[in-house]
Amino acid sequence: MKILIDGLNEFYGENVRLVKTLMKRESPEEHPELMKWALQMLYFNGKDWIEICRIDNYPHEQENGSHIHFYKKDEVKRLELDFQEANKLIKEISQKILREKFNENVNFGDD
Repeated sequence: MKILIDGLNEFYGENVRLVKTLMKRESPEEHPELMKWALQMLYFNGKDWIEICRIDNYPHEQENGSHIHFYKKDEVKRLELDFQEANKLIKEISQKILREKFNENVNFGDD
């Protein structure tokens, strides 16, 4: 895999950050899709950075394809997304979680 973005941190205030990883496969054996990616939204609760949402297309429970990991939920939601669509969606989902669970209003500036 050729790394295009390696754990890039985008900060949205002191306690919210989005971590982006993007790789391009160099052979079909490496990954079923041309691009392999992950987006992870983290919230700093004063002690630790906690994951509030993650969207990726890494294999999960022996299944390929993009899916969403939600805050404090074991199951994932499968949804066909590309990297750009996932980037928009993770901000929408995280904005709701931050408001409802942590009483934080974050403007991701994508309006």
